[in-house]
Amino acid sequence: MQSLPVSALMRVCPDAVISEQLSLRAAAEILITHGFSALIAHDALGKLAGVVPETAVIRALMETTSRTQTVASILSRHAESVRPDACLSSVLHLFRASCHCVIPVIDSSGAVVGLLHRQDVVRLLLSESDAPALPQEGNSEDLSRRKPHFLDRPSARSERLENQG
Repeated sequence: MQSLPVSALMRVCPDAVISEQLSLRAAAEILITHGFSALIAHDALGKLAGVVPETAVIRALMETTSRTQTVASILSRHAESVRPDACLSSVLHLFRASCHCVIPVIDSSGAVVGLLHRQDVVRLLLSESDAPALPQEGNSEDLSRRKPHFLDRPSARSERLENQG
């Protein structure tokens, strides 16, 4: 993982990137429809404005009946972000420093080009602990769809059931 770039693990999720002027209700629909835990908001210039956690949307909807309230009123503007060419090992501390489960990946102009998900990083760390090496550059295997090695092993419960039967 030492030299693996963020771009090798980031997801391109255009549906998760929204305008900060989007209504809370529309944001909630996107969260529910796509099963996202957070959305990334951009400003009028297309640059990163902040992160919109699902919990913030739910809390705001429960507190207001306004149909015109926008995401801008609740987004976390102090969002950490990374560049696609950053070494993955150098950005791991960002997940510890923030409460977010996703970190936006931005280009040199500040536009969001992808998302780095905490669960993908954890999956990679688990697979490195006792699984074969990651695919080499040029290999078409998609890291975000690769099943973690620990899912190949039977669970303790299934082993007990087999031993009892």
